Amino acid sequence: MRSMERASETPAGVAFGRFRVLPHRRELLADGLPIKLGGRAFDVLMALIEARGEVLGKDALMARMWPNRIVEENNLHGHISTLRAAFGAERDLIRTVSGHGYQFTGEISILPGSPDARAAAGMAAAQPAAALPPTNLPQPVSELIGRDGELREILSLTAAHRLVSLTGPGGIGKTRLALAAARQLLPHFADGVWLAEFSPLADPGLVPATVAAAVGLELGGGEVSARRRRSPTGGWCWTPASM
Repeated sequence: MRSMERASETPAGVAFGRFRVLPHRRELLADGLPIKLGGRAFDVLMALIEARGEVLGKDALMARMWPNRIVEENNLHGHISTLRAAFGAERDLIRTVSGHGYQFTGEISILPGSPDARAAAGMAAAQPAAALPPTNLPQPVSELIGRDGELREILSLTAAHRLVSLTGPGGIGKTRLALAAARQLLPHFADGVWLAEFSPLADPGLVPATVAAAVGLELGGGEVSARRRRSPTGGWCWTPASM
């Protein structure tokens, strides 16, 4: 009887906020829906959770993820970025401690391992994953470090204004910062978030066509005017004067 009681008390997973981690299924759930994670990213998450709020050094974390192998630190940064993207607005659940490593900041509670709890977890895992809106944003090649304050300010500005410009000398990281903000905003825009590159353009007249190409629209014949109309998806698009 005692052995059966102990088995029934085995944790089915851990919970923090709207997230659930089911180690036996190797799944991360957000609001009951599974989030697609690579196996190595899931291992990094489990290592941080098991540290119970302690800062986990980068070397120790890499040795655990890649035993008996020498890998670049960028590999670890990539998995941390994947986890933060999965957490979305709660990306601060993983904190970078400069010069030391990473810390999981979530308040963890243990999910009971009763049959009912396991069944509920299984039903949640069986639900289809929520698809992210379409986008052409490139995946980050490394982690954005030391710009958390600026990123929060940009997200706050975009919530209050339709146009936000980042200005400053070349090479200070404006594009990387803008892309990081765009990735965080992606789940909030059903029509997607799109990148239009203007730096290669020498002719201002090519701007409308570049924007149209980025979002997958085809411009009709005639000169492009400043008029605009509602797109079928509810957004605004520029229309040629002949229309």
